[in-house]
Amino acid sequence: MRRFLNKQNACGFTFIATVIFFTFLPLSVFGQDTTSLQNVEIVAAKEELSQLGKKKEIIDSTIKEQFRFGSIGDVLSYNSAVYIKSYGPGGLSTTAFRGGNAEQTAVLWNGFNIQNYMLGQADLSLLPSVLFEQIGIEYGGSSALWGSGAVGGSIHLDSKSPFNKGLKSIVNVGGGSFGMYNSSAQVLYSKKRFVSSTKIYLNNSDNNFKYRDTSDHQQPLKRQRNAEYNFKGFMQELKFIVNSKQMVSLNIWANDNHRRLPNFNPLAESKTYQQDQALRSSVNWTYAKQKFRTNIRAGFFHERINYNDSIARIFSENKVQTFIADNENYFNWGFKNVFSIGASVLSTTGRSDNYGSAKNISRVSLLAGNKFSFLNNKLRSYVSARLEYFSVGTLPVTGNISLEYELLKDLVVSANAAKIYRQPTLNELFWKPGGNENLKAEEGYTYEGNLKFRKQIRKVLVGVSGSVYSRKIENWILWVPGMGGNPAPVNIQNVWSRGAETNWKADYSHKKFRTGIRLGSSYVLSTTESTLLENSDNVGRQLIYTPRYNFNGHMSVGYNQWECIYFHQYVGYRFTAGDNSQWLMPYQLSSIKLNYKFIFPRLNLVVFTGCNNLFNSNYQVVAGRPMPLINFEFGISIQTK
Repeated sequence: MRRFLNKQNACGFTFIATVIFFTFLPLSVFGQDTTSLQNVEIVAAKEELSQLGKKKEIIDSTIKEQFRFGSIGDVLSYNSAVYIKSYGPGGLSTTAFRGGNAEQTAVLWNGFNIQNYMLGQADLSLLPSVLFEQIGIEYGGSSALWGSGAVGGSIHLDSKSPFNKGLKSIVNVGGGSFGMYNSSAQVLYSKKRFVSSTKIYLNNSDNNFKYRDTSDHQQPLKRQRNAEYNFKGFMQELKFIVNSKQMVSLNIWANDNHRRLPNFNPLAESKTYQQDQALRSSVNWTYAKQKFRTNIRAGFFHERINYNDSIARIFSENKVQTFIADNENYFNWGFKNVFSIGASVLSTTGRSDNYGSAKNISRVSLLAGNKFSFLNNKLRSYVSARLEYFSVGTLPVTGNISLEYELLKDLVVSANAAKIYRQPTLNELFWKPGGNENLKAEEGYTYEGNLKFRKQIRKVLVGVSGSVYSRKIENWILWVPGMGGNPAPVNIQNVWSRGAETNWKADYSHKKFRTGIRLGSSYVLSTTESTLLENSDNVGRQLIYTPRYNFNGHMSVGYNQWECIYFHQYVGYRFTAGDNSQWLMPYQLSSIKLNYKFIFPRLNLVVFTGCNNLFNSNYQVVAGRPMPLINFEFGISIQTK
């Protein structure tokens, strides 16, 4: 175990040296910026249009700071209605958005969908929250804007590095239970016309936590074995304001993740390792005038997953390369009306031992929409349509219509209806044995209504919101036993998901004292309406690993430089069999995080600590995968001014 981690740390020296070079190279080239041109503000218009009429959430910066070393999965699990299906610390972490599955969630980095096109999903445990200035959640389908996979919802991970802030840096160092060591650093160099932001991170853990095995009455307390991991990566962002109308940005994101996968039998030795590598790059040119704006951008993603099990003699190498090019144009007309039109080209090529040869799929998309404004901008509407050509099979024409109306100054009602779809993945189409090139796209309709109230009452800010939704999907793809017992993907069932969500919050501040509370609940009924499986008892049953009830909340108390936040989460029954004959018990998790900020003339020093699973709950998120009992973390953050 130690030898495995030490090998990865040795590789990290070269990695860190490379990052330092790219950090200071821009500083030397652009250090003499004396330009006095006024900055231009570039707004993510597409993201704003996609969220009109829907429920949307932005993770508060104060909350985000409490998860300095957490993944996007950790952040969403405690602070949203999105159910996160986790295999444990360092293990696979995916979403179940409003009764959907991981393939039906779009994960967008600065507007690019970073789902692995072989698997059709993104592993949230490999996405450190420290890399992103803003984490947003868009509930409901948006296939017309974001394309395939935006069925249940979308997760927005955005870089928001500001201009004209000088030289700033942040260094975070921490540790904790199970041999955990985490570190990250950011250097921001920001002038009137230029921004360079460099972020690096390194997360290590022996991951040998204790858990309770309730099936063993003799020795229930056991220790996780063969589950160590080492994650490292960096992100570089460059932004240039060419003149008052043009801006160019460049982003590079690389990571190298190694983890050992434990055996389902805790007593059995595991020699299974997985390496996940990714290099993502994008370039964007924006031109903006008073009534017109255009974006031209391109992205290239190279991902590799190597799986090695020496006991089972499985050695699998898989890699996928994806190229995306977009053009978006926005025309302002009338009173706050916006017409948009754009095109997108995608080409992705996968290589795997199970494909036989390289396989490619490509897609060409045309998108048009219009945002209307009525009644002095109190009533807003957005209508859009998307037409696509897909190189394998056919894709449906999709569309979206949404409305928002300010009933009162503090009360907004909204509604959204959309045609949605998900195209088959490379594995579903070409995997041998089992792949099916005749698969149809999953498609259906989604509807939702929302009510949002927000009001300042003296020193208390109150917010209440509620949502109801319904979504029906046809041609749902499942892997079922095929010829020779090999699993094969089939368009086999229709699924109806419906439910309701609520959010409550209140904030109070007076002089140096502040406090706040957030409460969120989710009820999801996601059932199989019809299936082609013979002798199936699944019809009318809840989908597996889809809890009907989900609750989360937190309460914060702060005074001067002190901050204390208590997090609580409840997850209901999750069925592990399609006929609902087997299930996992509900569980509750509590965590508490405390930090104190020392303020000095040139820097701030933040000391933080936390206790996770405060009440030592014994639980499982995925059957057969134990989760840690009570554990601790601590660290410091140094922030220059």
